[in-house]
Amino acid sequence: MLMCFLAGADASGAVGFPEKPIKVVTPFTPGSAPDVYTRALASEMSKAAGVPVVVENRPGGSSGIAAQLIGSAKPDGYNLLISGNVAFTGNPHVIKNLPYDPVNGFVPLTTLSKGPMYLYVNPDKVRAASAKEFLQQIKSNPGRFTFGYTSITSRLPAEVLQQTAAVKVVGAAYRSGNSMMPDLISGEIDFMFTDFSAWTYVSSGKIKALAVTDEVRSPFAPDLPTFRESGIDGMDIGFWLAAYLPAMTPEPIVQKMYRLLVQANETPAVQAAMKASGTLAFIQPLGQLGKYQTKERDLWGKIIRAAGIQAE
Repeated sequence: MLMCFLAGADASGAVGFPEKPIKVVTPFTPGSAPDVYTRALASEMSKAAGVPVVVENRPGGSSGIAAQLIGSAKPDGYNLLISGNVAFTGNPHVIKNLPYDPVNGFVPLTTLSKGPMYLYVNPDKVRAASAKEFLQQIKSNPGRFTFGYTSITSRLPAEVLQQTAAVKVVGAAYRSGNSMMPDLISGEIDFMFTDFSAWTYVSSGKIKALAVTDEVRSPFAPDLPTFRESGIDGMDIGFWLAAYLPAMTPEPIVQKMYRLLVQANETPAVQAAMKASGTLAFIQPLGQLGKYQTKERDLWGKIIRAAGIQAE
């Protein structure tokens, strides 16, 4: 009976959908690894749906600008948010008076991909062969080493490192990874945590990678040890991308958008974009993202409080 109802609802509520361009809003800067992935996904969705799927970059506000835009958009299926987890797991703990409701303002569709963070250092400023050796240098020089971050996702590993290892480093906030990388290369900052997209600078020798924040080694950098292998616990901090529609979007449209996303994520073009960014596919059944998000938000809250980060 339920399947018949859903089939009937899909036939009546989503008939003809989509009939016009779909707008995908993302908080990532143009040309960044998540943006490249999002655009590959949108292109494949467009092929399957038969309408343009247009990506609109709205960086800033720790992903809050993009989230606010979709959270207040018309719930007709033509406004889609593809965001990192920071907007839903980190921001509720570090930003007072969020301009969007991360719990009730959206229909969570599915996670799309996931990946770990990597510790990158300036090889001239940080003359260490391992993360453990770098940690010893920090202990010997409290407050001397600086790191860059763009959001709580890239800030948190450094904060956790300070708390668990009882060391002191200085953080510097950046609007985007594109603006942060030149400062790491020039030595304006000493280290940073970000995704695999920075590996091209490791290959060219401009920066050096010391460890990866995951329980297991990355298949994209199999020779790079994890923090745990380096003798540093508590650093299993990663990220994921997910898709959301505005709250009150009709269920038949939700189901159709979910199918479009899953189908697009399986295409060779999108798989190639994930490989280039060092991420892995991470699709969940419809209805599971909300539960997963709650679990992740609570976990991040514990880590953030333990790290002593206050809401601003």
